[in-house]
Amino acid sequence: MLFSLSKKTLFALFLLLFNSIQFLSAEEMKHKKHKHGHGHGEHDEVNMPGLQGIDTTETEVNDLKTIFKNHKEIKRTVTNLDNGIKTETYSDIEEIRAAIINHVTLMVTRIQENRNPKVLIQSPTLDKLFNNYDKIETSIELTDTGIAVIQISEDPKVVNLLQTHASEINDMVEKGMRAIHERMMSSKKTN
Repeated sequence: MLFSLSKKTLFALFLLLFNSIQFLSAEEMKHKKHKHGHGHGEHDEVNMPGLQGIDTTETEVNDLKTIFKNHKEIKRTVTNLDNGIKTETYSDIEEIRAAIINHVTLMVTRIQENRNPKVLIQSPTLDKLFNNYDKIETSIELTDTGIAVIQISEDPKVVNLLQTHASEINDMVEKGMRAIHERMMSSKKTN
């Protein structure tokens, strides 16, 4: 029953609904995107054009910018479970915490709807998770300083993907955009 849900759970459900509505303006964003005039191989860590995807909204891109620019203010713990992961991501700074919660709930919504944003800097692991969206069960809990997520699967390959992606996110929290650049450079060497 709805009235028996905690305030935190109701808030998480509200965010999921709100983020689903945000997709309605995605088509508008496609038309507003423009090139930033940077040559191939140059990095624009102010505008961060690599955060654009096929249907990302301005809100999504701004949340990612906030997260990357303030990665040193984010704390994260990951527990690998036999059948998935438990992550806790948090910040003492309200603006960063809001961006984290928005991003996480939006990505959970995207995975549940199989709506891969195909962000330019996105890891190949995330693409594989979207390909297996129907094999992932997710629960979210808001905490006083952030958000906790449990993602599980009965498929061992998907469990491995969840754990790999959680590790990639940890790397981004630790290193910011440098983690993306390192991953992209190492993937060029292996291709």
